[in-house]
Amino acid sequence: MIIRLILGLESKFIFDIDEETPILVILRDLFYSGDWRNLKKDIEELKELYESVEILEKIEEKIVLLNELVYEPIVWTEVKEFLEKYGLTPENMLHATADGLYELAIEYADKNQIEVAKDILKFAMRLDKNYAPAYEFFGSLLLEEGDIEGAIKYLNRSIELDPWLIQSYSMIGEAYYNIGNYEKAVEYWEKEIAISPSNTFTYFMISDAYTKIGKLEKAIEILEKYREESENSIIALYELAELYRKKGNEEKAKEYESLIMEIDPQKDPNGIEIWAKVHLKKGNYDKVISVIENAIKANPEAKHLNLVLAVAYVKTNQIEKARRVVEELKDDNFWYLYGKREFFDELLTNSEKELCGIK
Repeated sequence: MIIRLILGLESKFIFDIDEETPILVILRDLFYSGDWRNLKKDIEELKELYESVEILEKIEEKIVLLNELVYEPIVWTEVKEFLEKYGLTPENMLHATADGLYELAIEYADKNQIEVAKDILKFAMRLDKNYAPAYEFFGSLLLEEGDIEGAIKYLNRSIELDPWLIQSYSMIGEAYYNIGNYEKAVEYWEKEIAISPSNTFTYFMISDAYTKIGKLEKAIEILEKYREESENSIIALYELAELYRKKGNEEKAKEYESLIMEIDPQKDPNGIEIWAKVHLKKGNYDKVISVIENAIKANPEAKHLNLVLAVAYVKTNQIEKARRVVEELKDDNFWYLYGKREFFDELLTNSEKELCGIK
């Protein structure tokens, strides 16, 4: 369907609008960052499209700016059909960029339309063979699908193009870790923290990988390095205590556990559950109850801390409170409770678990 608009009385401005008109605005925004001039350079040989673009320029000049309100949402299949109809390929769109495609791929991935997102990224990589973010994103999608070999290939290409893509090193490490190649995983994760030393989680993953291949000294070394930069990390101290214990150095393990007990858990909220666990093992039940109850009051969303309270309540013979906490967890977060059964197994006897309704 074509709509003909006639504006003006004396000097009439006549133009037609059809179903393809919004797609030209999409092309401008998606491939040319809103620049008509660069779009026109790529369609100079397509007279019909060229003239339509000039009309759209006049509309913006005389009437109204054209933006996403004209075309949203962008339907990728329609865009592709339009390009194919006029013989526009990534290879002959010489003045286009891949930035808009990258953003569009994210939108489709967020809607769980992964195959469409991958198709957009393939187009982006043809459009600009050196556009590193597209390779990184494509590799991440393959990793989520379990295509380890493909993920590593694209992620490696992304860091060849841009060695500062930190997330690519992280994901390649994850890919190798998932197939049990812990040495390779460590290689990439160490490159990651060399670029971004603040990536806390990676230190623990490196330590875990070293532990899996029996290199306890190396596992300790990387966490000691992290601890130098984050002295009050409860999680690091706890992991180090466990590693020293595995090495048979009980004295060092106890030293690190003592350090955990001296830390104010409010200074390291991520480690509060571990802090509580150490205190529970030492029998400091009242202290745990006081700290954890206050923490939950301050952050009601931290429901996992109720697990700690349940143990402390049982140990202080507050059975009804313990049962109530466990019942609430079963109702609200059963799978978390199930996944933490080892927490109860370690700290409670079978009869104590029965008392609070766990068994």
